[in-house]
Amino acid sequence: MAIDIGELRRSQLITTYGCGAIVDLPGESVIMAGIEYWRNQDDERFRLSEPNLQKLLRKEYFVTPPPTENESGYPTGYGIPAFRFPKWMYCPQCKRLAPAATFGFVNKPRCERCQRYLIPSRFVIACENGHLEDFPYMWWVHYGAKCSGNRPPELYIEMSEQSSGLDSIIIECRSCKNKRSMQGSFINEALKGLKCRGNRPWLKDKDPVQCDKMLRTMQRGATNLHFGINISTLSIPPWSKQIQIAIGNRWQTVKCYLHDETLFKSAIPPLGILEQCGCSIEELWQQAKLFDENASDTGAKSWQSILEEEYQAFLTGSDDEEGEFKTREVEVPSFVSPYIEKVVLALRIREVMALRGFRRIDPEYDIDDNASYTPVSREEQKWLPAIELKGEGLFIKLNREKLVEWENKPEVKTRFQTINPAKGDSLIKGPGFSPRYVLLHTLAHHLIRQLILQCGYSSASIKERIYCTFINKDPHLQMEGILIYTASNDSEGSLGGLVREGKKERLDNTFRNMLESASWCSADPLCINSRGQGLNALNLAACHSCTLLPETSCEARNCYLDRAALIGTLDNKSIGFFHSLLDYQE
Repeated sequence: MAIDIGELRRSQLITTYGCGAIVDLPGESVIMAGIEYWRNQDDERFRLSEPNLQKLLRKEYFVTPPPTENESGYPTGYGIPAFRFPKWMYCPQCKRLAPAATFGFVNKPRCERCQRYLIPSRFVIACENGHLEDFPYMWWVHYGAKCSGNRPPELYIEMSEQSSGLDSIIIECRSCKNKRSMQGSFINEALKGLKCRGNRPWLKDKDPVQCDKMLRTMQRGATNLHFGINISTLSIPPWSKQIQIAIGNRWQTVKCYLHDETLFKSAIPPLGILEQCGCSIEELWQQAKLFDENASDTGAKSWQSILEEEYQAFLTGSDDEEGEFKTREVEVPSFVSPYIEKVVLALRIREVMALRGFRRIDPEYDIDDNASYTPVSREEQKWLPAIELKGEGLFIKLNREKLVEWENKPEVKTRFQTINPAKGDSLIKGPGFSPRYVLLHTLAHHLIRQLILQCGYSSASIKERIYCTFINKDPHLQMEGILIYTASNDSEGSLGGLVREGKKERLDNTFRNMLESASWCSADPLCINSRGQGLNALNLAACHSCTLLPETSCEARNCYLDRAALIGTLDNKSIGFFHSLLDYQE
């Protein structure tokens, strides 16, 4: 029997609490179910279309998490299923520790002896293949052997008040009198000898593929228990037109009538697309044919090709008043004009973010098709969960001539060779590496840090998108740009703060303040002279005091950053791309 156990924001179901994530709710701990258990995937009202992302992920459409109430406040009957996990619980009164079924409750977890609400187990075990199960208390307290008592084993948990560490948590078997604390349970090989059974509680099954990964003890609410693998693209022409988006969201129905214009004009009006777009049936017919023509190219796209198309869209520009991609080029401030070639205000953008899968324990980052992750469904589905975000942004393109001159300097090549070898063993396996990427990435970080002081957005609400040509790719288009943007499924995505900061006089002030701020860090001279810091030593002069951002803002998990790429080092200013703009006091 399904019961309503709590609420989450729809965006959280794609990011923090996606399929396979454990969620602590009042009185319950649950794991979010796989997408096979969703009940709204066949309702076109909840479908999203973003053709470029569909081609990248090889999906027919996306489905947004449904609201539990409609605009009038009445229940919709929809919800995202979740299953109780972990199943082991204990009673705070009698201290009994057992699977939920042993306690004999209905609905709310309650001890039938003490009538006290049960507390979910604090510990679980997981492996790098994404498998997850309850902590093996029975195996742990008996050291991998069977209980030697004369009656069925019954476990109890005691919390010592003398210490707050794991040694204060004692597990006791009342049948054989064995006792063991939880101390040492988090050591990498603490569960050696216990084979992973491939449990997938979010799918209610076991992985048919045998698992050879070692199980590790984890806290139930640990952040490294679920790393969502999200991927997003921007809606660009021709897909960004409002009528094209509406057609795309109802495409599974619309395409059924394209073979007959008369049938199309009689069957489509009841769908409500005409009212949504404010167009005539004739215009809708023409746009539907155009959508079909553009969508007929079923070839898969690469991440690099999508970035190139977005980059070209910003260079070309769009003045579509009704669509979801509207830009305006503005004058570059004279202060940075030798280094900045173009500034484009993104007055309106639409981003579609999909949940591709997740990882546990290690947050490996790789957006390429060979990325390793745990899927969100048992069988391959023709759709993925996604959300639609709308916002604004600021696009900046560097001067290519100046950039090529900078990245060909011997001192620049020498400096960045020190972090490039570390990439092979790193958990961060992005689409490539180059000094150009480090420069663009660091510039985006410092501009964001400066803009949050001026534009009114919080630091976690502004994101970056790096458009860069990598040395190990065969690009169709040379790229040297960044997009700093905010996109949200609520009103914060359209406050206008970022667009205002892109105006000539304000951007001039932003760059001056940004370079002044970048020229000094409270951790200097240690920071500027660093030969490797951060995750896998993939940063040089970049720390929390000067460069790093919240994880939600950075596309590469705060890696491949170097403040010296902007302003140079203490010994060699020419390493900095903008070094000539700074008035150094010798």
